[in-house]
Amino acid sequence: MHRTRLLGHLVIVLAVLLLLSRSAAAALAPGETDECNGQAAPDFVVETVTGETVGLTGYQGHPVLLNFFASWCPPCRAEIAELMQLQEQYGPSGLSLIGAAADAALIPETSKKQEHDDVVALVKRLRISYPITIAHDELLQSYHFKGIPTIVFITRAGKIAKVFYGYHSAAQIEPVIRQLFSEPQAP
Repeated sequence: MHRTRLLGHLVIVLAVLLLLSRSAAAALAPGETDECNGQAAPDFVVETVTGETVGLTGYQGHPVLLNFFASWCPPCRAEIAELMQLQEQYGPSGLSLIGAAADAALIPETSKKQEHDDVVALVKRLRISYPITIAHDELLQSYHFKGIPTIVFITRAGKIAKVFYGYHSAAQIEPVIRQLFSEPQAP
């Protein structure tokens, strides 16, 4: 019974995500997508699914892409593939990516164990090469989490440069990455 209800929820969420992914640019008003630009990126320390601890201050002086996703989200998985290509291209220059899974935040019936197992399986299946964590409530709240997928672009000086809501291709993401590298480092 619980599994049937969960499957029903998943079908509804996937249908909504499919509709949103077809019109990602229209999902939020431009003012809403830019409301955090220029603000200091909230610091965080998280444990990755591999047991490492990472924090935003550990990436000081490097541009960072913080990607909120869900393991069951097709547009998120497609975007992760794009992000891995960009990490391969720009990682040697200092670009850092951090993935934050929000499975249980979106489907509260998801147990912590199930969320962890699903995310670990995704990391292995896609061979994700950058740190992945389970997004805790404080991280979601501090970054004004609105949905998936979301990319928060953080400058080398630790400021939010841009937020992308919905699926974005590498061709859409790359110009913002190049802009992050053109900005001066923090003193």
